[in-house]
Amino acid sequence: MPAVGAYLGQVLVHHLDGQWIPRDKLMENQVLVGERVWLPFIRAWHYLRSRQSLLDFSLTQAFREAERHRAPGPGNPSS
Repeated sequence: MPAVGAYLGQVLVHHLDGQWIPRDKLMENQVLVGERVWLPFIRAWHYLRSRQSLLDFSLTQAFREAERHRAPGPGNPSS
């Protein structure tokens, strides 16, 4: 599970110009995208709980939602 959370967080950082916000507990680490923070380790934990949760907590859906909250800037046109 930590590997999936780290991957999701790194994707947010790399593709959406996010910024890691470290916390004392691994599960509480955040990624700031625009003006909103995301909890990639919590999302991964929900995602891997059961077969049904694979559908309910899609990692692609999380990325698309974060993408909508990205701050407009050079190369990031507002939609």
